[in-house]
Amino acid sequence: MRSMAGDVDGAIAAFNQMPVEDAPATSSEFDSINNAKAEDAIAAIVREAQKTQVVILNESHHVPMHRAFAMKLARELKKAGYTYLACEAFSMYDDFPLQKQYVSEKAGILTKESTYANFLRDAMQDQWKFVSYEQVNGSRESAMAKNLVQKIFRQDSKAKIFIYVGYSHAYEFPVAETDDDKSKMAAQLKRLTGINPLTIDQTAMYEHVDSKRQSNLYKAALARMAQEKPFVLKSGERQYLKLGIDNKLVDMQVIYPAYSTSPATGRASWLGTLAGFTPRDIPKELLPATGRRLVYAFHKQEPADGMPADVVMVQTGKTPPKLMLPPGEFRFAYED
Repeated sequence: MRSMAGDVDGAIAAFNQMPVEDAPATSSEFDSINNAKAEDAIAAIVREAQKTQVVILNESHHVPMHRAFAMKLARELKKAGYTYLACEAFSMYDDFPLQKQYVSEKAGILTKESTYANFLRDAMQDQWKFVSYEQVNGSRESAMAKNLVQKIFRQDSKAKIFIYVGYSHAYEFPVAETDDDKSKMAAQLKRLTGINPLTIDQTAMYEHVDSKRQSNLYKAALARMAQEKPFVLKSGERQYLKLGIDNKLVDMQVIYPAYSTSPATGRASWLGTLAGFTPRDIPKELLPATGRRLVYAFHKQEPADGMPADVVMVQTGKTPPKLMLPPGEFRFAYED
């Protein structure tokens, strides 16, 4: 809910209240970072995507930055011949997501967050074919994989699909053997289709508000690699490093630079540098006289149940942040 209110840092801080049991990093892991080379994550993923029909990228559901990366990746995958975009976030009861050509409040729960909505609007402009696959009945992981087979591969055996999932659904290990084993969706899809997917994690290596929750491997990677864009670490010709997670789970791992709050906008800097959104002043008449207020920007041409392009909290006595918006014309609303 904090992420949906534009409170990016608050969302990460709230999620981090959960206990965590990180395995201590080994000296060999630190050595592997020192011997690796950094490469732009988008370019590396698109190159590897040419070798398969299926790309699976995960996200942390409370981190909108991951959706900005997915948006940029989708643009390049579409150019590379990928045509189907399957999202876990789509409502399980909607067999034709985004058929009305806008992101409505019924599209899904996670799609109410503005960066996710912007990702999907961007994909609509690129004319992706959208697929919902969340299970209604049965074992979740295998049911999701079966839905993808039913909705895509039975009609188009050569389909090239970008699947956007949460967390461990992207894991290829343990290997799937039956419908009801402990394997995840990516492994189940591999079992059902025989296609070896390109699997990517982006949930482990990004900046946390609380430095105590920051992975030492992440700190080492940033200290070693001066990168301004999300990157992957490559060891040798073919091996991609995965830090802080089992090497067998996924093929690649995205590592994020440390995005600070921009002093010019009062917002997370990735909204400009990664997502490419443009700052805009909140209309003065919407600034609160007392207390706190959420200010929403909606695309002017969309119906009343369209999801916002941005939402930001404003508080009296503090410099108001900027709205960060994609191209378009907007109408505004507020909620005290």
